[in-house]
Amino acid sequence: QLDYVDADVREAVIQQILEVARRFSVIRFDAAMVLARRHIQRLGYPQPGHEAGIPSRTAAAVPADELRRRMPEGFWREVVDRVAAEVPDTLLLAEAFWLMEGYFVRTLGMHRVYNSAFMHMLRDEKNAEYQQVIRETVTFDHRILGRYVNFMNNPDERSAIDQFGSHDKYFGVATLLATLPGLPMFGHGQIEGYSEQYGMEFRRPQRDEWPDEGLIERHRREIFPLLQQRWRFAGSSGFRQLTALEGGAANHDVFAYANRAESSPLHSWESRSLVVYLNRYPRAQVRVPGVAEALELGNDPAGYIILYDQRSGLDYLRQVDDLRRHGLELSLDGYGCHVFLGFAEVSDADGAGWSELAQRIGLHGVPDAHVALR
Repeated sequence: QLDYVDADVREAVIQQILEVARRFSVIRFDAAMVLARRHIQRLGYPQPGHEAGIPSRTAAAVPADELRRRMPEGFWREVVDRVAAEVPDTLLLAEAFWLMEGYFVRTLGMHRVYNSAFMHMLRDEKNAEYQQVIRETVTFDHRILGRYVNFMNNPDERSAIDQFGSHDKYFGVATLLATLPGLPMFGHGQIEGYSEQYGMEFRRPQRDEWPDEGLIERHRREIFPLLQQRWRFAGSSGFRQLTALEGGAANHDVFAYANRAESSPLHSWESRSLVVYLNRYPRAQVRVPGVAEALELGNDPAGYIILYDQRSGLDYLRQVDDLRRHGLELSLDGYGCHVFLGFAEVSDADGAGWSELAQRIGLHGVPDAHVALR
C-alpha cells in the first residue's frame, strides 16, 4: 500500500531490495505486475474521466502525462538498472500475470518470469492454445521462452497431485517441465505427492501426509535424469517446435519439439534432443514432419537412424528418406511420451540388414538395435 509515485518511497524500497540482494543471489518479486506503471495508474491514480480499477480512487485521478513525469522510468526499470549496477550477480524473478510475462523480460529486463499458462493450459488440456503461446513467443523473440519459469503448482494454487493426478498425465507434463527451455520449478511437496495446498499463513501442515515412495521412485527413473541434463534443454536458440499430423490434419494434443544445446558443436549428436508427448486420452498415431531437418540428418539414400528413448530405454529404427518425406511416425498411448536423447546414423548400403530389421520391428522399439540386427 505504499505510494510508488513518490520518488522517496521508490528509493526506500529499492534500498531494501539492494540490501536483500547483498545477502541472497535470487530475489522473487511477488505480484510484480501490480507495480507496473500502467497498473499503478489503473489501481491508484486513474486517468480523469476513466473508470478506476478501485472506485474509491477516482478522487485521486492523475493525467497519464503527469504520472509519467513523476515516474519517468517506472519502478521496475529502476530496480533492474540499480541491481545490475550495484549487485550485478543477482537473479531477478518476477511473478507477473495479466498477460505481462513477455513485457517483464523483454522490456523491463527481468531475468525470469512466472509462466502460469504452462500449468493452467496443460492441466485443462487446452493444448492448441498452449501450442499457440509457444509459437507466438518463439516468433516474436525466442529468448523469452528461455526466461520463463514453468511450474505445476505454487502457493496460490492447488497441489500438483490434485491438479494433474499421480499417473501418466502428471509425468508427461513433468517431462515437458524438465525439457522445455526456461527454468523448471517444483513446488513444496510435489515430488513427495502431498495433496495439501500449502501457504505461508500456516505454521505447520494441516493434513497428516507421508511421502509416496512409489511416486518418488518414478521421479528418480523418469524426471531426475532429465533435470541432470538441463544443459540440453534450457536454451532457446536451438529450439524448434514441430507439428504432429494425424490423418492429414494437425493434432494439437501432441507436443513435439527438438532442441540443440547452445554451447555444443553444430553436428554433435550429444547436444540434440527430441520430445513427443500426447496430452490427452486415448491414443493417437501421428507423423511428425521436420524431424530430419531438426536433427540435420545426412542424405544417404540407404540411411537409417537409431533413436534412443530415455523414457522406455528402447531403440527405435527409422529410414532417413521416410523421415524426410513423411516425418517420424509414432504410436502414442494416452498421455504417452518419448524423450529421444541418443541418435546414431547407420547405412544399409552394404546390405547390413537394417532394412530387414526395420520391416520386422515396425514402429516398436527394441532394447538394443545392434543386438537386434545380429
